[in-house]
Amino acid sequence: MHRLPTTVFLDRDGVINRKRPAGAYVERWEQFEFLPGAIEALELLAAAGVRTVVVTNQRGAALGRMTTATVDEIHRRMQAALAARHAQCAAVLVCPHEEGRCDCRKPRVGLFRQAQALIPEIDISRSVVVGDSARDLLAAAALGCPSYLVAEEADVATILAEHPGLAIQGWGPSLLDVVASLLGRTATGGSPTV
Repeated sequence: MHRLPTTVFLDRDGVINRKRPAGAYVERWEQFEFLPGAIEALELLAAAGVRTVVVTNQRGAALGRMTTATVDEIHRRMQAALAARHAQCAAVLVCPHEEGRCDCRKPRVGLFRQAQALIPEIDISRSVVVGDSARDLLAAAALGCPSYLVAEEADVATILAEHPGLAIQGWGPSLLDVVASLLGRTATGGSPTV
C-alpha cells in the first residue's frame, strides 16, 4: 500500500509561485503569481491530511531589495489566499541571509530544524522535500528525506547531470503533477531516470 508522507516541505519560488527572471525577486505582493495547479496541489495535500511547510531562501532581503517585513506581508497574503481554498500551510520559514552567513540558507538544513522546533510532530523520516533546484535536493539529501523536483524534463536532466550523487524519487512539470504522484494518482512527470 502507498504510504503517504506526514509532512511535505515545499520550496516557494518556482514551486508555488512563478519565479522571477535571474537576478530578480518577488519584492511585493503584486509580483506574486501562483503557478497553475499550485493551489489545487495544496488543497489535495490538505484533504489527504498531509502537513505542508514552506522553506524558502529570500536572498533579496539580504541585498536590500525588500525588507523582511515585506516578505512577511507577502506570506500573510499568500496564506490568506490559500486559507480561502482550505490549503493553508502549517508554517512558512524564510532565510533572509546572504550566502555563507547562516545555517538556514538551503542547501543547509536550518530551516527544516526550525520547522521541527516549531512543530514537534514533524517526523523527518516521514517527510519529503519538493523543490525546483539542486539546493532543495541537496538539503533533502542532508536530511535523509526523499525529494521531488518541479521542473521540465530537460532541466531535471541538467540538474542531475551536474550533481551525479543526487537521487530523486520523481519529478513533474508542476507541483500538481508531483503531488498527484505523491498521493498515488496519475501524474504527468516521471521517474528519476531521465
